[in-house]
Amino acid sequence: MNAKHVSLVSLLVAAAALISLASRAPAQGQAPAGQLKIATASTSRIFLGIKERNDVQAKFKQEVEALDKDARSREQKVADLRNQLELIKPDAPQYEEASRAHMQAASEHKAWVELNRGIVSRNEKLQMKKLFDKVTATIGDIAKERGIDLVVAEQPGYNIDRMSVQDLIQAMTQREVLYKNAAVDITADVIQKLDERYNAAQK
Repeated sequence: MNAKHVSLVSLLVAAAALISLASRAPAQGQAPAGQLKIATASTSRIFLGIKERNDVQAKFKQEVEALDKDARSREQKVADLRNQLELIKPDAPQYEEASRAHMQAASEHKAWVELNRGIVSRNEKLQMKKLFDKVTATIGDIAKERGIDLVVAEQPGYNIDRMSVQDLIQAMTQREVLYKNAAVDITADVIQKLDERYNAAQK
């Protein structure tokens, strides 16, 4: 057997060994060699479905209601000063002082409302960002547990009655998931795991 034939046989043996390795059953939770395992998840459905998000929204609703109640009380004080001012003749000695008190109260009321609503709004956004980080982290945890290589975001549905033709076309052409087998959707699993962790943290 010449050297060229020996070399060819060696290559064939090596190729056969590689094929044998590739055809072996993958470890549990992993996709076969060279095969990408993909799943989908809907962040919009997850956000609407998890208990923590609903509790956070309820908390901020209470804060906004308390803020509005306080704002109405402060607004009434400004209105009282305005009513007192209207009872004073413009040429009366105390008119200037009453006018200054009314303007100062109105200015302070406006600044107070803007400041506190800004604080509440920023806190709500921070909480939503924190929740989204939890969602993505949990998606990652489930993906690792199941040997999933890639999780694709599923786009929310369309309400064509509230969309222009241009907006609808743009939304449809930007869809990231055009078809999926229901078995690859891990949305419900993510909601369940997030709720389990949230409930455990409340105990």
